[in-house]
Amino acid sequence: MSTDTLATPETETPASDAYLYMTPTDPVFLLLRRGADAPAGPYSQEDLLTFLRNGEINRKDFVYYDGMKDWATMDEVFDIQEQLSHFVDDGQNKVRVGEVYRAVSEVLANGEEIFYIGIQEKAGLLSKAKLSVILTNRQMLTLAQIRSGHEIESHPWSSIQNTLIRDDGKGIGTFSAILNSGKRIDVSHIPVAQTHRLFQLAQELADDVGSPE
Repeated sequence: MSTDTLATPETETPASDAYLYMTPTDPVFLLLRRGADAPAGPYSQEDLLTFLRNGEINRKDFVYYDGMKDWATMDEVFDIQEQLSHFVDDGQNKVRVGEVYRAVSEVLANGEEIFYIGIQEKAGLLSKAKLSVILTNRQMLTLAQIRSGHEIESHPWSSIQNTLIRDDGKGIGTFSAILNSGKRIDVSHIPVAQTHRLFQLAQELADDVGSPE
């Protein structure tokens, strides 16, 4: 059965015995083997890796978990999961980080590497966009989630004069970048732990760009 004819689940699948042993932070995967008529699961990531090691499933079989836009092969999903694992050390939402990572990866140059992703918390009931700050070895990007998709702004490190952080209380802060043009970019409602990492890495990356070879 092709995933083209299989809708993504809209309701939770009844828990199997395997699900009872998961911790709350474990992703819950549905599995669709090539040629199968219906998905199986839910399974934990450890379950799927065990199935792989035992030869019970193939890396080209499909998996799905809540937050994905569509089914994807195990190769695609676990490659992404491995790459994303070090971007959620400071409490970032895993699903949101995945969305940002995929969107930004499409516009990066050859040899460009994402170093950190900071995620803005909900800025209020009237907030129309949720912002993310992405640091790469070549630039700082901001990604705004809007109703029609997303918007990305790019600022090479050579165009950034300085970066600042502010503690706004209650565990929330603001990360700011001052451009050579005098324009100031402020991204508020970011957890303080993330603002600290953004500031530290921004200073290091900017220094690396400005240092002589």
